[in-house]
Amino acid sequence: MAALSVWVGGHRAVAQPAFRTVPLPRLPVGVDQSVFDRPVARFNPNLPAELVIRNRTGLPLEYGFTDPRQNVSELAAGETLRLSNLPIPNCMAINTPMLSPVGYRVSVDPLNVITVEVRLVNDVSGDHCLDLQETGAIFVN
Repeated sequence: MAALSVWVGGHRAVAQPAFRTVPLPRLPVGVDQSVFDRPVARFNPNLPAELVIRNRTGLPLEYGFTDPRQNVSELAAGETLRLSNLPIPNCMAINTPMLSPVGYRVSVDPLNVITVEVRLVNDVSGDHCLDLQETGAIFVN
């Protein structure tokens, strides 16, 4: 294969070869939150679930379900919130009032307790919503 070359500023420049895409390996649940079609964790949808939110941001958080209630509440810095009798499916928005980017670290224990540690991240997009699906899959959007 011949390399493509062009003249730039009186000098010959040779184009770099095109890169090849390499397929990514299949990763288990929760390994890579940046992939939107992979759940970060799973809970048992056939059992009652409890949601625990730990505010590790150093700032107050605003949170609320996106179901018809649409109430927004505040969780002080360093505080922990426990919610039970969750309506599933549902999505909970968790953010700082000033929209500082946050990241969610999600885990589920054997008692079906979903724990979300919310921390500040150095990423402009950050996480915005914890999506609890009726299949038991948990997505972070």
